[in-house]
Parts: sequence; structure tokens; C-alpha cells
Amino acid sequence: MKCPSPLRVAATAALLIAAAGCVERKMLIRSDPPGAMITLDGKTLETRTPAEVPFDFGGTRSVTLSAPGCRVLETTAELSDPWYTYFPLDIGAEFLWPGTIEDTQAFDFKLEPYAAQLTPDLKAEAKRRLSELKLRAEEYRAGGSEGPGKVAPPPPPPPPAGDAPKK
Repeated sequence: MKCPSPLRVAATAALLIAAAGCVERKMLIRSDPPGAMITLDGKTLETRTPAEVPFDFGGTRSVTLSAPGCRVLETTAELSDPWYTYFPLDIGAEFLWPGTIEDTQAFDFKLEPYAAQLTPDLKAEAKRRLSELKLRAEEYRAGGSEGPGKVAPPPPPPPPAGDAPKK
């Protein structure tokens, strides 16, 4: 048997490296309603839901979603590691597999609107507090720069014109 030439070995290695695949890992974050701002592990992302966010390894991620008219949702997302990410299988998946392996993990979150949290008792309390606030605002307006309920005293009368001050 003939020994392969070093040039042929180098060409084969270069071909294997060039044809090597990769693993693309993404988490798909969706919300109801869509368009929520995403904060992932304390960093605010520049995208809104639905969004694909790349990641390198599995584990628990902190997710915060905020949308107008909805309560802020603070939760976690558990990213799992597939079997081909463990050593020594990861070498084959990252370097030797002749294609791209896609690992997309989807997370769906439901944001609660503010209005759903108001009970009749809370609505009555909010109306009572609003009327009190309106009354206090009227008191401030009536008092001018002197504060609530205070009316500015009239200016002192001018001194008579004929009297000269005595020394």
C-alpha cells in the first residue's frame, strides 16, 4: 500500500474544514400581545417580540417583558442542551457534520393587561382618591403661590402723601 502524499492529506483536511457544518442555536421569544420589549439576563435587547435571540449554551435565562397597557412580566426560560452538544459528540456536530444543525427553542408568554386586575372595590377606591385629588388641586389653584387654602393678604395701604418721616 502506498502512503498518501502530504499534499493530498493537507487538501483533504482543508476540504473537511471547509465543508464543516455548525450549530445555530436560537431562542424564539413570543408574547401575547406581540411587540413587547425584551430584557434577557438583565440586558435590554433592541428587538421586540416575536424575536429570535442567538445563544451559546443551555441553562436558565431571566426574561423580562414589558408592553404598554400590560403588567411587566418577570419570568425564566429553561434552555435545554440537546444530545449533540455534549463532549465528544459536539466535535462531530460542530466540525465534522457537513451541514448546519439548527436548534430553535420557542417560548410563549402571555402578558396580563392592567384592566383585568381592577375589581369593583378597586375601581370605587380609585374614583374616591381621584375626587380627593381634584379637590386638593382646586385648593392649590385658589391659594395661588401661597399654597393650599391660603389667600394672599392684600398689600399694605400706601403712606399719606403729606406726612414726612420724623427723625
